[in-house]
Amino acid sequence: MKANYFRFIVCLLLFGVTISAFSQSKNKITLADALPSSNKKLEFIDHIYYKLGYDNSHKQAQWVGYLLTKTMVQNVSYKRNDDFREDNSVSKGSATLYDYRGSGYDRGHLCPSGDMTWSYEAMDMTFLLSNISPQEPDFNRGIWKELEARVRSWAVRNDSIIVITGPILSGITKRIGKNKVSVPKKFFKIIIDMSPPTIKAIGFVMENKDLSGEIFSYSVTIDEVERLTGLNIFPKKEKNSTIKNLEAKIKISDWR
Repeated sequence: MKANYFRFIVCLLLFGVTISAFSQSKNKITLADALPSSNKKLEFIDHIYYKLGYDNSHKQAQWVGYLLTKTMVQNVSYKRNDDFREDNSVSKGSATLYDYRGSGYDRGHLCPSGDMTWSYEAMDMTFLLSNISPQEPDFNRGIWKELEARVRSWAVRNDSIIVITGPILSGITKRIGKNKVSVPKKFFKIIIDMSPPTIKAIGFVMENKDLSGEIFSYSVTIDEVERLTGLNIFPKKEKNSTIKNLEAKIKISDWR
């Protein structure tokens, strides 16, 4: 019953219901507003708890987007099950377990299982291989893991955030497995605070290797992520002055 209640609340938010303080504002932000468009033809897949744009030529998502709330983070009810598997929702077939086997790369989550421990179904769906990208072990278990933990802390602090994350799929020089899954050289993550009284955003771009230093040394604007990926965040609000400012600037002190 408790899990069903949380699922109901999250589904309302995912379908565009915003925090009440935004309901009368012309600058209200929903997950649907933020989901990227791309200069490539991607397959849109809706997994309820997260959405993704799948790039069949690279056998992984170019982006994954989802809502993360304070309630979701604090309601830790289920442990990860490590049930990595093919995603039958992908029309031309996703990567397989055999693609990763013996490759030397981790099966790196885009939407982390740790963000979805409030629901067994939500957590389980993060192990679909459409939500997975090849990551260097030291990267996946190091600074990327640190960033994921920081994102959860921001959800608690800010009540509700939007997360958009993915690989940067330009300049690919290595592929793994029979399905030739591309090994990204870099990954990005965008965090958007959609809670009143203000909204803010920050982006990160990190090389797919063992990195050191604090995470803010890898911070960038949304505009920079768009330049590197060819994605367009907030495609429906391109002329909105508030959104333009949100994409062009970051204030690191707001996130420390």
